Amino acid sequence: MDRELKRRLVANCKPDEPIEPGDPRHFDFDTPELCLRGDPWREWLSQAIDLNDSPTAQVVTGLRGSGKTTELKQFESDLSSRDYRVILADIGAWLSDTRPIVGEDLLLAAVLAIHPDGNPAGTSGWWKETSERIAKFFKSRVDLEGGALGVKAKLTTDDTLFQKVAQRLREADGTREEIHEILAAADEAARRDSEGLVLILDGAEKRATGDFYGNHERTTYHNHWFGAFIHNARDLKLPVHVVYTVPPFMIRRSAEIAAQFTGELGFLPMVRVLEHDGSVHAPGLEAMVRALRLRVPAEHFESPAIEAWLALHSGGYFRDLLRFINAMVLSIDGGQSRFTKQHADAAIERVRESYRNGFIVEEKAVLRQLHPARVFPESEPNLARMDALLQGFKMFRYHNGKSWYDAHPLLWTELNWADGLPTFEKIEAEFSNIE
Repeated sequence: MDRELKRRLVANCKPDEPIEPGDPRHFDFDTPELCLRGDPWREWLSQAIDLNDSPTAQVVTGLRGSGKTTELKQFESDLSSRDYRVILADIGAWLSDTRPIVGEDLLLAAVLAIHPDGNPAGTSGWWKETSERIAKFFKSRVDLEGGALGVKAKLTTDDTLFQKVAQRLREADGTREEIHEILAAADEAARRDSEGLVLILDGAEKRATGDFYGNHERTTYHNHWFGAFIHNARDLKLPVHVVYTVPPFMIRRSAEIAAQFTGELGFLPMVRVLEHDGSVHAPGLEAMVRALRLRVPAEHFESPAIEAWLALHSGGYFRDLLRFINAMVLSIDGGQSRFTKQHADAAIERVRESYRNGFIVEEKAVLRQLHPARVFPESEPNLARMDALLQGFKMFRYHNGKSWYDAHPLLWTELNWADGLPTFEKIEAEFSNIE
């Protein structure tokens, strides 16, 4: 396997790269024939918007690397083809981890999302009208001057300035009303062009979660998220269609969030490669292999069973499947032409080691409780562990009629469940002819 081939494989298998619409690497796990993640997440969001005459506010979540942004990009493309003006913004790049989130952060992000990126002097129609309104808003509210491009550049590249502006907006009277007026005017201008406005505010779930702090500080950070989306939800129900992404730990208060927003809190689960009883779910395992082949052709593996073996140990978490490939590319000798079972096992062990580090006794105890019935033991002490297990990718959520949880298969050996996973010989006997 020469250097150029290795470079192509690495380029095709970046674990955190969202896949754009039309990219040949995209694989749809949610077709009616497969339906490997419960109700189709993307279709659910789209229908809620398309069937509502009034603005909707939807909230979604999922583990990092589970495909949220990829799905949102596909969702954006789908709505754009149906005469919606869709703005997908990575607002996580604008937020900070150094203080808890507040609702004004998200309101400010919504304003910046509709800010034109190009030269305001060259804009017309919808963009010109919107940029002029926003420029006046920043001048009057926070004395921040400059053309639309300059203001946006300042706020989206300096998170300290972003925090200061959000704080000043929080302290001022009438901020919510004025921001809602700006967004309503933008929607009205878009509708004059026969396009409804849709905001997708992505990436916030990666910031301000308190993961780098102790339990007390982390709880404070989490409570701010709950406060923004439960107690102050009125502020976030904008006069335009909006989709927010939030951290996975918010699933434990999903009923309260659903009462405030349009529909249920949508959790994008893992691809189902194991059944609820621990047996192999063949359609899911085969789909993971086919998805992998869009990045790494089957000819580079000594046997199709190796691909299935890797997919099994990923637990349906495609990001980890790509991590396995990267580890294999780094370890394969230049004189070897194909990946072997030995390469696969070494990669699995390498990634397993990263999960093993910091896998504490209390987390093991919770996972041992949930594994027999795949139901999370919802006692008060365990709920805090639920957050850490989800955020740390040690516990996965699946949908199969109803939601259920299980430990990442890489941790089954640490929990003395190694015998519960099929052997390579069994995988080889059943999955050597995947087409």
